[in-house]
Amino acid sequence: MSQSKVSKIETGRLVPSVGDVEALADAVHAGEDVKAVLLDQATALRTELHAWTVLHRPGFRRRQEEIREAEASATQIRLFQPNVVPGLLQTAEYARHVLTVGRFGAENVADAVASRVERQATLYDQSKRFDFLITEGALRWRLCPPAVLLAQLDRIASLSTLANVRVGIIPWSAHVPARQTNMFCVLDDRMVLVETFTAELTLKDERDIALYVAAFSTLAQAASFEDAARAELGRIADDVRRLGG
Repeated sequence: MSQSKVSKIETGRLVPSVGDVEALADAVHAGEDVKAVLLDQATALRTELHAWTVLHRPGFRRRQEEIREAEASATQIRLFQPNVVPGLLQTAEYARHVLTVGRFGAENVADAVASRVERQATLYDQSKRFDFLITEGALRWRLCPPAVLLAQLDRIASLSTLANVRVGIIPWSAHVPARQTNMFCVLDDRMVLVETFTAELTLKDERDIALYVAAFSTLAQAASFEDAARAELGRIADDVRRLGG
């Protein structure tokens, strides 16, 4: 480790990775108890937590801008969504239903929808690659009227034809050797965004990122892509039409 890096850590100009802290603890022969505490602190320092109750106040657009800046600086975005359609693929009407359910005050919904739709312009940047994995359950989750859901399914099928956008559908029939219950998004190999029921986490430790990259790879093996994915979307749309209501 260079002296300049050690100096930046000592003066608070650089947040050390968990690996850095472990290496330094080993170098000074720290006891196991002390080392464990230091590693916990390092992990906490490299994990940002944003509570939904704060994000969904008038500052929501500011957070959307922060995410858009992070997406703008990334060349590869890998996103897994088990519950709803990913925000970058949502129609405005579908987004309105998602953002209305349980989390937003009515005064914030219009601005929240607008800021989410504005972020979608990045999909047409051919210098970027997008990989989406969506479960069949997320596509069938009826938090909106059938007409809105049908338009949303058609939107996903259309975007899946973009050269830089890869959409994978994980059908109910697939064997999935992974237990992922939360949405996560990997930006290059430098950051992971994770949504929980009450908060959004930003993970920047190399070890955490590696685990999510591996999880995404495992999930992708269970997904259908390209024509097969569009066939899955068509099958789901046919079922929605039959159910009606």
